[in-house]
Amino acid sequence: MIERPNILFITTDHLRYDTLGYTGDPLVQTPAIDALAEKSTRFSKCFVQNPVCSPSRASFMTGRYPKNHGVKWNGSKLGEHEITMVEAFKQQGYTTASVGKHGIGQQRFRQMLDHMDAAGIRRGWKERADRDYTVTDPNPFEQYVRYRGYEYQTGYALPNFRKNLGAVPSDLPEDCHIDAYVGMKSIEYLEGLDTGDPFFLWVGFYGPHHPYVPSGRFARMYDPHAVPPFRRAEDDIAKKPPEYALYFKAEHHKYRGFDRASDETFRKMKAAYCGMVSQIDWQVGLILEALEQKGVVDETIVVFLSDHGEFLGDHGIPAKAPFLLDCMLHVPCLIAVPGRAGRTCAALVESIDLFPTLAHLAGFDAPECVQGIVLSPLMHGGRSEVRDAVFAEAVDKRCIRTREWKYIHYPAKNYGELYNLIDDPFELDNLYDAQPQQQKEMQRAFYAHMDATEDFIHPRYDRFTGNQITHYMTW
Repeated sequence: MIERPNILFITTDHLRYDTLGYTGDPLVQTPAIDALAEKSTRFSKCFVQNPVCSPSRASFMTGRYPKNHGVKWNGSKLGEHEITMVEAFKQQGYTTASVGKHGIGQQRFRQMLDHMDAAGIRRGWKERADRDYTVTDPNPFEQYVRYRGYEYQTGYALPNFRKNLGAVPSDLPEDCHIDAYVGMKSIEYLEGLDTGDPFFLWVGFYGPHHPYVPSGRFARMYDPHAVPPFRRAEDDIAKKPPEYALYFKAEHHKYRGFDRASDETFRKMKAAYCGMVSQIDWQVGLILEALEQKGVVDETIVVFLSDHGEFLGDHGIPAKAPFLLDCMLHVPCLIAVPGRAGRTCAALVESIDLFPTLAHLAGFDAPECVQGIVLSPLMHGGRSEVRDAVFAEAVDKRCIRTREWKYIHYPAKNYGELYNLIDDPFELDNLYDAQPQQQKEMQRAFYAHMDATEDFIHPRYDRFTGNQITHYMTW
């Protein structure tokens, strides 16, 4: 292990754990990610701390829980007093870069980057009554597509966007896909990198987040009738809290009326999603090839992570939803360290563990306020477990998950969710009322976990700042 390894930190958006070749998907082809997995520590029980983008990304970038760093949902910004992984590596003399989606709404994060490209290029379409989605201010990606002689469209600008649950395979060439652009810009950065300092490069793919618009050979790569079955049960939603039924009726859902969509429509959505996964895999392969051609593959730790999963038709729900089921929280997590053999680690780990783990592998300690656990002992078999339960939250809902049970807490409500994960791994049978004793035991464990993870180290006050952090305000 070299003293100060480079860090290549690759993330996806909406990638479920079970939709990759190495995790057992019988259909999707992901040869590059599978090859990376072969030489990685494969954390098969990694869970994120929030089911949507901004809070989850703020969590793994700070190594802290949403209830402590304050980003509870999309649209919130990370406080300027919070320390990110990028800042920590910058202070250790690393050259820092972010290409693609980062989702960190903090000015200081951007200031700590020596290079940033392809950020904010997925246009946030809003539905318009006049149906006019003409782009008059093309961003760099859209300009690139126009240079290639095409016009990029997304969201409500796509034909039958809502009716198709966001699945509209694209007729554009492969290189005109948003994640192909992220891959291209990442490779350009690596090829042009000329510094004696180690680098920390965050490559943030935008997919397989909806809209599902795979292009080129990936556009119709998968047969909708061949996709794995959806995880559903007749009384599933009826047994869950009323928030689920209300979600089906949400008037402002971008796919409102999805409860009336046909099985064929859901299958086409899943097939398009799989196409986007394979398209990202191709780009991962190109980036890893560029790393090898640069001659730094033996000096670089490669991390692969998703910010969260998605329902993808399970429970009758498309895309993501504000619930704490495993389809949203269980994600692929790989750490490939040069010179170390690949192995599967089934310990319960959280995405907040990546910050202290990468800092440790790079030879320094993460800030004291980081709540994650260093995973290095797991990576070489020194320990088999680091925690008894994982924690996640979605605005007001919070949960703990052990190997056997999951308890989801709805504050001030006389209902909740309780699942036996051994008998019911897909969380189709809510036992909250049927198992009162187990519910009480898990509730006690939940409150104990809430107490144990309270934030006493890192008060939420602005820090005095100069070129370096010098002091935190304290009483």
